Amino acid sequence: MDRRYYFVFLIAIAALAWRIVMHFVDKGRIKDEVETRLGRIVSISWNPFGRGWFFEKGERHYDVTYIDRAGKTIATGCKTSLVTGVYWAEAPQVAEPQTRLISRHRCSKCGYTLQIDWRACPNCGKATEFA
Repeated sequence: MDRRYYFVFLIAIAALAWRIVMHFVDKGRIKDEVETRLGRIVSISWNPFGRGWFFEKGERHYDVTYIDRAGKTIATGCKTSLVTGVYWAEAPQVAEPQTRLISRHRCSKCGYTLQIDWRACPNCGKATEFA
């Protein structure tokens, strides 16, 4: 009778050890994903009852906070497993390029918006005064 309990105890210890190892593997995978594509990690924490946990089998859920390339702090959730990789609950936002400045110079003949380095209006051909 004692051997049976010993065997159950060993299985429980092995399962706990496997879960701890997978936690660090998952954190490394999430960190690599964020640092190569999105920004810099602030925190990664396990969320056992994350979005969609009830119907997922073999996947672990994490809450991730990171600073994107634009300097904004973003908090989102993700799930991962041994073979599937990292899936984000909300698609991570990649920093958009900065908006270009709009020229305030207009052609005096046709009103076409001009860039400062143009010598003539491409619409009507009138020479610009700032060339």
